[in-house]
Amino acid sequence: MNKLAELVGEALQNIWTNMLRSLLTMLGLIIGVGAVIAILAVGDSTTKSVINILSPYSLASAFIFPKAQQPDPLLAAIRYSDAQRVKRLVPDAADVLPVMSLPMETRVNHQDKTVRVVSAGVGQGFDTTPLAEGRLFNDQDLSAHRRVAILSAQARADLLGDSVDPIGQFVRLNGSDFEVVGVKAQPISGGLLGGNTSGLITVYIPYTIIPQLGYTYVFGLSVVAPDTASLTAVSDKAIAALKKLHGERAQYEERDIKQLSDGILRVFGILTGVISVIASISLVVGGVGIMNIMLVSVTERTREIGIRKAIGATRGDILVQFFIEALLICLIGGLIGLLLGVALAEVVIHLWIKQLTPNLVSFAWAPIIAVSVLFAGGVGVLFGTYPAVRASYLNPIEALRYE
Repeated sequence: MNKLAELVGEALQNIWTNMLRSLLTMLGLIIGVGAVIAILAVGDSTTKSVINILSPYSLASAFIFPKAQQPDPLLAAIRYSDAQRVKRLVPDAADVLPVMSLPMETRVNHQDKTVRVVSAGVGQGFDTTPLAEGRLFNDQDLSAHRRVAILSAQARADLLGDSVDPIGQFVRLNGSDFEVVGVKAQPISGGLLGGNTSGLITVYIPYTIIPQLGYTYVFGLSVVAPDTASLTAVSDKAIAALKKLHGERAQYEERDIKQLSDGILRVFGILTGVISVIASISLVVGGVGIMNIMLVSVTERTREIGIRKAIGATRGDILVQFFIEALLICLIGGLIGLLLGVALAEVVIHLWIKQLTPNLVSFAWAPIIAVSVLFAGGVGVLFGTYPAVRASYLNPIEALRYE
């Protein structure tokens, strides 16, 4: 143990004595490790933030709507009554609801405002954002066609104000008063899903009100499966049922959060992997530079090696001495690269990724540190072994005569 500590001390002294050369030797490794760490940190943070964004949405629900490009758009248009007909044709579905999202005018403090009115059913439905106040719609609200409403957090602030108890208040939509029974909590979804949803003035009303508003056609159907595993099968059956009702020429497509989540995560995974491989090339370049400098160091210290062997140093002692020096250069370079990589990742995350997803989830430190140590140590072992072996095999007599 004392001999190992002595060898480490000598290696650190040699690195300190030739500080500028050591830093230049580490430069390629610093850039490589820093780039890899920054990419992994940004990828990890972005992936977790996306999962966090999608967490309020039900993974067992899908939205089915007519394709934009098809032979006969009018034939494929979905009616309000299609929800019950599809539900009868697809008994595996837990529920099938008509979906309507349309702008409506309201008046607040003598000013006209446009709000987005979205239909909803009993319970959480597709959007599982919890309520901050009040209650969800119940069966009586739907069956009695009650004019009740749930406000988004932004709608509550813009339509009623933060100082007013919203429950029991009324909002006027297209000339009709709707009693507020609930207020949703502030959403966590952001720009990645198509705009800053926290700024939308959204009012939710029971879907049974749709016919009373004068609408026969809806945007689509929300199909709820018993569980996530059966969602694809239930969605396919619902599309088949719509084709049965509207004809085979009618074309529909399906969107669900699980599909969206898997797609986004797959894209991020591929991008992170490809960019990491490209960044890793600089690690190889840095490793070659370290091997080159260590070979130069062996040549410069040939006489020193001869003296050490002459006074009893074994081949193993020489090998360990140069191997430790190469390893320490790599580990120090890896540590500097780690710090620079984390700093770069924080800048990228807070200046760019935050524009996509305002609610960031920080990357995990432990795996990042482990990766940096692994990369740096691996480069040290890979490119530091040959110079150390070459030094250990020098002939002591020839080494002593070396000028």
